[in-house]
Amino acid sequence: MNYLNRHKRTRVIAIKNFDEELYKIVKMIAVLEGRTIASIFEEAIRQWLENKVDLKEIKLWIKLEQVYKENLELLKEHESVLRKKSKGYVLICDGRFIDFLESYEESIRKSKSICKTHALIISLPYKKQEHIIDLGLPW
Repeated sequence: MNYLNRHKRTRVIAIKNFDEELYKIVKMIAVLEGRTIASIFEEAIRQWLENKVDLKEIKLWIKLEQVYKENLELLKEHESVLRKKSKGYVLICDGRFIDFLESYEESIRKSKSICKTHALIISLPYKKQEHIIDLGLPW
């Protein structure tokens, strides 16, 4: 791993049914250029993505999904506390409970002024409902 990428998150992947001759060509070019095969695949995929989608929008959707999951995990960890409240709203963002508030509008105002990322606002009394929430992700 080179110096610039040492803090980059990576993942091991396997590609089924990849053309063996094409792989040998890529491997040879990587050796001649002093690069890794992964760097060549990453470059090719980035170029392909630039022609297909708005990469900024996709990254925003990924971030939204990640923040939502983090907030939801915090909610699950503190379900018993939320069940004790009989009315109002709870504001969760940035990996912590922010406050219990009287109105939804007040929750929105506070989230806009305090939260660095997207917030989760839960109506009280909290009732756990098991169903899938569609965030409208494009994939």
